[in-house]
Amino acid sequence: MSFQVLAVNEKDDFVYDLSLATQGVSVSQYNTGVNYSIGRGITKDLEKAMYWYQRASEQGHSKAPFNIAIFYSDGIDIDPDSQLALKYFLIAEERGNLSAKNFLNKLRQYEEMQMEDALIKLCCPDPLSHSMIKN
Repeated sequence: MSFQVLAVNEKDDFVYDLSLATQGVSVSQYNTGVNYSIGRGITKDLEKAMYWYQRASEQGHSKAPFNIAIFYSDGIDIDPDSQLALKYFLIAEERGNLSAKNFLNKLRQYEEMQMEDALIKLCCPDPLSHSMIKN
């Protein structure tokens, strides 16, 4: 059995996802956020990344609020806000995101601390990516 390896054109992937994102496809909105946040196929733009993560989150995407939480925790291109970060981590967990659940469970182990304080102490996990990016 042989497999054909297709060349990945990051710019084409970005344009494809952006076209679907503008039509309201949540997974493409999320992917567009990832692409803007790391500069994949487009110039890195964290403000646009946050915009697309927000659009995907509004539609119930489970990874988007996780990445939004990291923006607020780390103060990535915005003022840090541990309350908002915690809110978004909890939203991601409610939507079944395993990375959010695992991270929040680590925070919950610090029983002597408020979760916000534990968040400040432990933050942050790596942002989540999408399937077109090889780790």
